[in-house]
Amino acid sequence: MKTVLITGVGKGFGRELFLYLKDRYKIIGVTRSECDIDSLLSEIGGKQADIDLLLGDVADRYFLNDVLKPLLIQRGGLWGLINNAGVRFRKDFLEVTHQDIQEVLDVNLIAPMMLTQMCIPLMLSSGGGRVVNISSILSESALSQLSIYASSKGGIDAFTRSIAVEFGGRNITCNSILPGFCETSYFPKFQENNELYKMTIDRTPMKKWGAASEINEICKLLLGDGGQYINGVSIPVDGGWLA
Repeated sequence: MKTVLITGVGKGFGRELFLYLKDRYKIIGVTRSECDIDSLLSEIGGKQADIDLLLGDVADRYFLNDVLKPLLIQRGGLWGLINNAGVRFRKDFLEVTHQDIQEVLDVNLIAPMMLTQMCIPLMLSSGGGRVVNISSILSESALSQLSIYASSKGGIDAFTRSIAVEFGGRNITCNSILPGFCETSYFPKFQENNELYKMTIDRTPMKKWGAASEINEICKLLLGDGGQYINGVSIPVDGGWLA
């Protein structure tokens, strides 16, 4: 089986992707929470030969270079990278600090760039690969108090197109997925703001939030043979929000 690296596997989209793809690929999953690793291992029945779950921060260069990269090399090639790990940040723009901006960009934009730069040579050495970046509908649609988060996701979409153009001729595709409002780990807290929650329902043509598993099939397509000519696009999975 081919090897796929997924970041942010502890919760939400990343967890669903890990569980969905683990029987199709050799998975290397990264999360910042040891509890999440224990939970995943419990769900799949313990450690498995084709799965590595790593405790680490994708914004930590030591982790990337001294822990993750040697494991990827040891695995002997890499087919897929799903840059899913991210932080959600909400604050009035006039109250945002430089540190706030840096922390969001470190995880949401710079880390995917560094991971992609690290992984592409491994993909090239094995004949090609697939990069999938998990972006957001907020890269194309604005909401109040989310300027920094939205900017980081807009950057991811621009980065996606650039990688698609630069490496498409070498059998490496790069696409992004733009999830809408889905019931991931922040859903219960979001529901507490009834007015905001109602706004998202009213604005979504399907009048509901999606499940955390909504992007599984899109990732399967982009990683597989059926997605080999899809390159440089940002695919909304949003119940019609961007329509």
